[in-house]
Amino acid sequence: MKAFLILTFLIIAFWSVITTFRAIYLILTKEFNGNKTTWILISMIGIIGPIIWITKGKKLVSK
Repeated sequence: MKAFLILTFLIIAFWSVITTFRAIYLILTKEFNGNKTTWILISMIGIIGPIIWITKGKKLVSK
């Protein structure tokens, strides 16, 4: 059960990173209403959370 839970969290974390890169790519390449820099920074939050979880949270779950 632990392995399934950790695997599920890893899939969600990596999916978030992929979605974030896709969002940044679309913001940069498509016509976009609004400040691109602000939206790129907001999208970067999707990378920071999973990276912190992978480095720190995974250790807490496996204890």
